[in-house]
Parts: sequence; C-alpha cells; structure tokens
Amino acid sequence: MSVWTSITSWFGLAPAEPKRGRQYASTVAGATAKPVTFDTAMTVSAVFACIRLLAETVSSLPLNMYKLDSEGNRTLDSQHDLIKLLKYRPNRRQTRIEFFEQLMLNLVSSGNAYVLRGMMGKRLVSLQVLNSGSVEPELLANGDLIYHWQQQDGTRKKLTEAEVWHVRLFGNGLVGLSPLSHAKKAIGVALAGDDKITHLMSNGAKPTGTLLAQNWPTKEQRDALRTEMNGLINGDQTELAVLGGGMKFEAMSLTPEDLELLATRRFSLEEIARIFGVPSVLINDTSASTVWGSGIDSIINGFYKFDLRPYLEKLEISMVVNLLPRTEWESYELEFDADAILRANLKDRVEATSKQVLSGYMTPNEARKSEGRQPKPNGDQLLVPSNMTTIDKILAVVPTRNKEETL
Repeated sequence: MSVWTSITSWFGLAPAEPKRGRQYASTVAGATAKPVTFDTAMTVSAVFACIRLLAETVSSLPLNMYKLDSEGNRTLDSQHDLIKLLKYRPNRRQTRIEFFEQLMLNLVSSGNAYVLRGMMGKRLVSLQVLNSGSVEPELLANGDLIYHWQQQDGTRKKLTEAEVWHVRLFGNGLVGLSPLSHAKKAIGVALAGDDKITHLMSNGAKPTGTLLAQNWPTKEQRDALRTEMNGLINGDQTELAVLGGGMKFEAMSLTPEDLELLATRRFSLEEIARIFGVPSVLINDTSASTVWGSGIDSIINGFYKFDLRPYLEKLEISMVVNLLPRTEWESYELEFDADAILRANLKDRVEATSKQVLSGYMTPNEARKSEGRQPKPNGDQLLVPSNMTTIDKILAVVPTRNKEETL
C-alpha cells in the first residue's frame, strides 16, 4: 500500500492514486447512532446555527475591489465589470447577499462550492452556484479536471475547469473535506437524543413498564389490563390509575436522568460547534452566558481570526485567480470589509479616531466618513500637535551661542 493510499483511506478520499479518478469529499462508511444526511443534519439546531452563522456573516460583509499601482498602493475601483457583477446581482435571481449565502452553505456543509460561470464572449456576465451534491469532479490522465453535473431534469453534463469556479476547503488539493460527513457520528448522537426527547414528550414523558401481580392472570385478564393501561402509559392522558389485586407498576425504560440526555445534548452542541470552528456562545449556548459583556469582544476577535478570516482569504484569492484574466492578477485585489464585525462601541471608536486625527494619521473628514457623517470644509488637511516639531526647526530658531547648551 502506497503512502497516498494510506492517506486517502484515512480521510475517505476516493481515488487510490492522485493521478486520475473520481474525487469525493465524504468519508468512508461508518456506523452512526442515526442515519445522517444533509436534510437530517440540518434538523439539529447546532448544525443549522453554525452553518447559518458562517453563511450569513460572510454574505453580509461589504465586498470591495482595489487597483494596485507598481508600488502596491491601493485605489478603490468601483467601475470594474467584476465588482459590478459581484456587488449587486451575480445572476438574474439572486442579490450579492443571497449568492454568497448559497455559496457558503455549500462550502461549509460539503467542503466544496461549485459556481457556473456564464460568459458572453470573453466577458463574465453571470455566476450561478450549483448544488455541490449534484457535481462530481474527475481528474483525467492528462491532469485536466472535469466536473460531472447532474441537472434538474436528470441529464448529466460535463463542465470544464474554465466553466466552473471551484472553491474548496482543505483536502487533497482537488476536493475539500466535507465537515458534515466527517461530523456524522456527533450529528448522529444529537439526532438520536432529539428523537428520544421527542418520543418522551409525545408520550407525556411517561416511562413504559410492566404490571407485577401476585397471581398469574389469564390471557383475557392480561389483554383487558393492557387495554386499560395502554392509554395511561403510552398517551398523554393524566387520569389516576387504580390497580387492584396487589398489582404494582414497575418502570422498565430508562429515564431522561438515567440517559443523561441533557449532558448528551450539551456534549453534542460542543462537538458540532468545535467541528465548524464556531464558539458555542455565538450559537446561543447559555451555559457560557457569563462571557457576555467585555469578554464577548475577545470571543468575536478570536472567531474572526481563526475561523472567519480563513474563509474570507480563501474567497478573496479564489475570486482573483478564477474570475480575472491572468494579466490582471497582480493589478487588482478583492477584499471583504470586516469592520462591521470588529467595529468597537461608540466610546472606544471616538477615542481611537480622536488619537488618529490628533496624531496626523487621518484627516477629520476621513474620521467623519468612517462614522457615516458628511465632510466639512477644510477637513481634508492632516493635523499635527502644535507643541511637537522636528529638532532641526528648533535649532533654526535658537541663537547660535545657545545651541550647544540646548543640545
């Protein structure tokens, strides 16, 4: 067995060698507490909340395009055809936010997002996200990657690399690993716990059991007892049961306390949040409610640096190399503006901008613009403290005989 075969067997990637073959993002088969599919996984509140948080956060960030000069200085460019397409309506049915929500939904759940590029000659005119479950990449012997796309009418179509913008999470370099597939055991436990709670609640949270009698009842008596007791132990009736003849009801099923369902659900939430890299407090985990306040800023900063920023960087560079011609790669940058996430409260912002204005780092109008305020006349000049200057200017005004004493 080669090294590559060992690696792919561990991660569940299909081709035995990286030379050619079908590429898959899912894991090998394994036993789970409940069958896990995309639809069943999304019924787990922690999974839904993690995917929604990542998709909606990324899609809501403003996207800017910058033109670079020979020295690397950036100028905002709002007239390029690509930013016009991405910033407003990437296709005829979706706005920018809806488009990036769907892209992130596929990327976060399956590890891959496939976007069909609509071209008019050499001009990019539309971008349409394809359901990642309907696309199967294949690496040919000559090194080309083609995509088998099953359309809604059931027909299959081959797409080339030039027709597909493929965004992938970490994996074998050709496809990304599927978080949902690799988290299926934790998700299966969460599904089983939810099913158990649902059954208990639908049954009035009453355990099943048996009737203990001193004598051995006849078949007719047993059938009559089952009929009488059935509604009390299997339904939501709350009438008082009266047992005669020394009979005693003995519960046989495990109680929620015995199963530690609360602890299991808590563990599942933490496991799922860990897989998606989302702090559990951000998906309404109230057990860590003490972190709200000053501590939430540190959590959000950590969430941005170690989970959100890798997604943003991946999308930014992928848009440049896949949606721009090779001749423009070094001339443009695309960047999501994360200021909406990292933006401090008003008091801290005022203090920070005041220091930047007074130190000559930004103009008053730049500070006003950052707060959404209108510019003022003569507000485009940098300010410097009047009590600070350079030493050569001090020496120029000090009499010659006093220069040595001054120094």
